Amino acid sequence: MIKIYKILLFILLCSSFLNAKQANEIVASLQKSPKDYIIKNIQDNHTFYGLASYFNNISYYLIDEKDILKLDTNQTINLKKSNYLAVVGRFNVLLIQKQDLSITIQNNTLTIHNPAILSDQNTFVKKVLKSQLLQISPTLDQIRYFQLYKPLAILAKFIESLLLFIYTNLISNWGITVIIFALFLKLALLPISILTSKAQKKVSQIQVILTPKLAQIKMDYDGEEAHHKLMQAHKDLAVSPFFTLKPMLGLFIQIPILIATFNALGEMPQFSHQSFIYIKDLTYPDGIMTLSFVIPSFGDTINLLPFLMTLVTIYSTMIFKNKHALKSEVKKQKTNLYLMALVFFILFYPFPSVMVFYWTLSNILHIVQQRYMEI
Repeated sequence: MIKIYKILLFILLCSSFLNAKQANEIVASLQKSPKDYIIKNIQDNHTFYGLASYFNNISYYLIDEKDILKLDTNQTINLKKSNYLAVVGRFNVLLIQKQDLSITIQNNTLTIHNPAILSDQNTFVKKVLKSQLLQISPTLDQIRYFQLYKPLAILAKFIESLLLFIYTNLISNWGITVIIFALFLKLALLPISILTSKAQKKVSQIQVILTPKLAQIKMDYDGEEAHHKLMQAHKDLAVSPFFTLKPMLGLFIQIPILIATFNALGEMPQFSHQSFIYIKDLTYPDGIMTLSFVIPSFGDTINLLPFLMTLVTIYSTMIFKNKHALKSEVKKQKTNLYLMALVFFILFYPFPSVMVFYWTLSNILHIVQQRYMEI
């Protein structure tokens, strides 16, 4: 028993020594150049383009025992005893706790006006992963997904926990974890998909009857009389003029889940340096070739997954059928889906491969769902 205590004491002393050494190194770097330290150690080392460029951002937060305040640019503050300054990148966070430390945030750059006081023994500095913030303080953990509304942030943390559970208890491979998660989420949302499909079927059936009547009314009448006739035509079928929006109600549930999922996939440090099939790192685009120039909004790599994602979406659109709708309406729906495929290709192209991989899986599962849930 005494030997066990000695071993534990030795491990504790080694850990304390390493932490102190790391803290001293960070202090020395901050005293020399806070900007250089943040670029090398906190900011993501990959340059993202287009909509994904927000992954390049560095955010600054002032935290006390209960509240978190995001610091704006061109702002000077003096830290109080209970304050943490958090410099937050995509995965890494620099925490500084030092009373009377004077700092300025200007043009997204940190300047320390009295760096000498960081050498005091009561200075706390530490670089941690976002996933480690809860171990230090529950308040600090609120930095994660701070850009989201609180309910969405809670949902993102739940999705993160679910991914960790799958990885820890089912399969120790992050690529397969994403596949299992995508399948689970599709099954969980299946009741909503069924209700949405039934609502779309009913809307299509009504449109087949109503559309010719509305067209005839617009030809025969105008002004207030046409308005009354149009309203009566809807009333005769027991629907409102907004009946076509009913299938969209399912989106009010699915869109928040999608937003939370993408935020979790994009910010989880656990995906860092994890490969899958040909993808070298799930946290970055799956570049199979590097270009000698940068394409605006796309970057300097040829990424395979966005092309695969788009082909899957196009195939899904090609086999899309709605036997209850007018041919003109089906054609219109397909045109919109093709345009969406193009828009998603442009938006998703520079994103981390884990996010594009998940969306591709989602589209494949949607094709399977279409096969067995024809409208």
